Formats: sequence, structure tokens, C-alpha cells
Amino acid sequence: MNVLIVGSGSLSDESLVKKYHQWADLVIAADGGQMHLKKFGFKSDILLGDCDSIDDAELAEIKAHNDSELITFPKEKDYTDLELAIDAAIERGATNIVLLGATGTRLDHTTANIHLLYKLIEHNIAGYIEDEYNRIYLVNESLEIKKQDGYKVSILPLPPYAGGVTTKGLAYPLTDAKLTFGTGLGISNEFCDETAIISLKEGLILVFVSRD
Repeated sequence: MNVLIVGSGSLSDESLVKKYHQWADLVIAADGGQMHLKKFGFKSDILLGDCDSIDDAELAEIKAHNDSELITFPKEKDYTDLELAIDAAIERGATNIVLLGATGTRLDHTTANIHLLYKLIEHNIAGYIEDEYNRIYLVNESLEIKKQDGYKVSILPLPPYAGGVTTKGLAYPLTDAKLTFGTGLGISNEFCDETAIISLKEGLILVFVSRD
């Protein structure tokens, strides 16, 4: 099952929302993500969170018309709304998850949301974070990505290192390489084929498909 989760981070690209709203079998709004969806004329199947980023009129309308299943949590809680939304998607049988509105000006929240991609690995779910300029994957085995004109590919290891990193279809290849945390060796590679394949034998890597 394809699940779209919309968070309350930065989200200004209507075409991106439309693309994944059409793709999804289930749409979950994590708190303020509901306002992003409403702004572009889309609805959620589930609204989840402490609802501190949703205006009172929108919340009243949802309650009155049952537009979305409403799952509320107290404001003082141990987990972020986005993490709770991922948990809800997993419980409902997600096989693919795309996260929008998961990046923004708060780098602490952005970093925490990238860390949440590990939940997908733990449950054997494919997925990534996407915004107007980036697509972000967390990879523990292999990843195949299609060429996108104007986009660079960056590979960054998580601590302490990623071992046996091999790439195909990128201009600056790696073969059984060890990428140690704390260096920028894997930044800004380029596609040289229609498909790039990245694999590793040890550790975890973050793969960024990004444009300026």
C-alpha cells in the first residue's frame, strides 16, 4: 500500500503534492500537514497529531463533516507528529511511504525526520523524503534511481562508516569503498547513465538526489 504522509514543514510545490496525492492509497496529515493539503485543495484520509498547528475552523469542519479520521494526541508527548504518522502507516500495512513537508527552516526537525527513515528500513518499507529540491533516502543494502536532468547525487555515510560502497551509472564511481563519517567525499556526483545503482555491505548511507 502506498502511503503519503504530509508534515508541517516547508511545502510550496503544488505539483509535488498532486503527484503523490494521486499515487497514494492512503493520505495521512501530520498536524499542520493538513493545512498544506487544504491550501492546494486536497484532503487527508487521516489527520493525526496534537493539532496545535491547525486553525480552529479547519478542525471544527473536520469534526463536523468527518472529512478525515481524527487521531489526537496531547501536546506534551514523547514522539513527534511525523513519527506517530509513520507508526500509523506501518500499522495499516504500508509498503511504500513518501514524506512531504518533512524539511524546512528548523534543521533539528529536518534532521530528526531524516532519522525517522530508519523506521522504514526496520519494517522493510520502501520510501523517502521529498521536497522541491531534494529527494532523501536512507539505504542499508542497495538503491536504484533513475536519471534526473539537473540533479546531483550525494552519498553520505552515517557513523562510524559505511563499507563496501559500490556505484554504477555515476560519473565518479566507487568500488567497494569505505566512506568514513566526517568527510564530504560522496558529495555532488553526477548521472552518466539512465539508471544509477548504489550498494553497500556495511552500515548506512544517506543518498540525496538534489538540485540547486
